[in-house]
Amino acid sequence: MLDHIILLLADLEGFKSQFEAETGVVLTVGGAHPGLGTANLLASVGEGVYLEFIAPNPELDEPQGFGARLVSYREPHIAGFAARTQDMAATATAAETAGLTTVGPAAGSRETPDGVLLSWTGLYLAGHDYGDQVPFYIDWGATPHPSDTSAQGLKLLSFSAIHPDPERLAAIYRSLEIPVTVTAGERPGFELRIDTPNGELTFSSALGERIFAPSAIIQD
Repeated sequence: MLDHIILLLADLEGFKSQFEAETGVVLTVGGAHPGLGTANLLASVGEGVYLEFIAPNPELDEPQGFGARLVSYREPHIAGFAARTQDMAATATAAETAGLTTVGPAAGSRETPDGVLLSWTGLYLAGHDYGDQVPFYIDWGATPHPSDTSAQGLKLLSFSAIHPDPERLAAIYRSLEIPVTVTAGERPGFELRIDTPNGELTFSSALGERIFAPSAIIQD
């Protein structure tokens, strides 16, 4: 199933204030990503799915590491998404049956602002030319799922991938049982629609450089 959708930002604190004023939903501060120079905000959109907004860590004097790459994202940029699994071995087998290759599983963790350690395992898919339109997989194990511990009040209306050759990408999604629609468009990208207490909100982004390559893993 769909686990979370990732959006990149240049200014975490500025976006937080703007989003909360616009929607009436107070975003949850997730915490910093050690070594990446980033931090995140989280919000549930219902049915076990959440949004993760990643930006340069505002506690650093200057943007560093991956965070320095995000200073150009003046508008929220949908960068990719994760699918959830509770059986990494079966997921890897399904991916390989679909003609993909796998990297991992790889362990990850971060600490919340109140000192709680979150841990997970990630599996990354290669052997395709769709960049971040093919998700990575995550298994949260015994960690409480962020959709249960993050801000409530938003609802996912739709999430779709856009591609000039939609059928090929849709075939990968079907083979992996990924519940994301693929529509035809001039450039690869994503569209996200959510319902908020103050009305509907839409994010749309063209796909840029690959962010979630196995060699440059983003921590959640």
